[in-house]
Amino acid sequence: MKKRYFCKRLNETLNFDALKVFYCCATRTGPSIDVPQPKRIKDIIKKRNSLIKMLDRGIIPTECEGCFDLEEQKNPKPLFISQLSKPQKANLIIVKHFKQCDCACTYCCEQYLSGRKIVLKSRKSDYYDLLPIIKELYKQDMIDKKELDVHFQGGNVSVLDEFEDLVNIFMKNGVKRVEIATNGIKYLPAIERICNDTFVDVNISIDAGSRETYKKIKTVDKFDDLIENLKKYAKLPILLRLKYILVRNVNDTKEELEKYINLMKEIGITNSELMIDQCDNEFIQNGEFKIPDYYYELFEFYKNKCQENNIEANIWEYIKEILDKGSFFK
Repeated sequence: MKKRYFCKRLNETLNFDALKVFYCCATRTGPSIDVPQPKRIKDIIKKRNSLIKMLDRGIIPTECEGCFDLEEQKNPKPLFISQLSKPQKANLIIVKHFKQCDCACTYCCEQYLSGRKIVLKSRKSDYYDLLPIIKELYKQDMIDKKELDVHFQGGNVSVLDEFEDLVNIFMKNGVKRVEIATNGIKYLPAIERICNDTFVDVNISIDAGSRETYKKIKTVDKFDDLIENLKKYAKLPILLRLKYILVRNVNDTKEELEKYINLMKEIGITNSELMIDQCDNEFIQNGEFKIPDYYYELFEFYKNKCQENNIEANIWEYIKEILDKGSFFK
């Protein structure tokens, strides 16, 4: 019997990137469609449904070949019945159709793509407006109103003029969880407004424990503003996570890491993530991204210091894999 396949991400995700809509989290490599001009929502829906049905017939789309998320169906429904069934509504929407930001982090790959221009005032995305697309998707009943998870990524939402309106439409129609990645330079009143009505996860890249190091990485002098906003967020009923990205020869020392952890303890933030600058070409050796030996000491130091201060020391799974292999590409 021919194998038939299933992908949880493909059934659940609409990932709005700058020039394409991806149907899973694998931007730039996963199945996608160009944003239609004019933006015909039925094209987005038609492509998604066709991908799901291809897998159900045992055909793996080229973009999906070798993906670890593909699963073989167990006891599948008869194919005729399955093909007539209405596809599952999307319950994960990723908002990253904009690149503008009010800082220019030295490690930010998105900033390289957008010319590293610092934007201070709110403005439209350079690519397309998402709000009318979301409205139409709700009209077409393609979004799950009970289990919806929304992730705001891309640039910095404080300078996206659609941000408040997008938050409003998601809240109006029911959203289970809102995750916002921001730099924390500007306080976002929307977080305070919605945090009592849904689960809010705020992820802020601080990358430093001191003002001078912060300026070197972010290229703006906004450390004091950030700290004041962190103190405000720490009082809200939200999951507040701080991110620290190791930047070679700038913040990759035990001293700077300790300042960062002490700062978290002082403010009362108990959830941290440690990552690696993946845009640093100096780490590339013979076609591989090689991890310096002293980074292993830094990760161990980080875990121990966080444990001493009752801080959750998170390391993403793909970072663990990189450390285990010693590089990205082995």
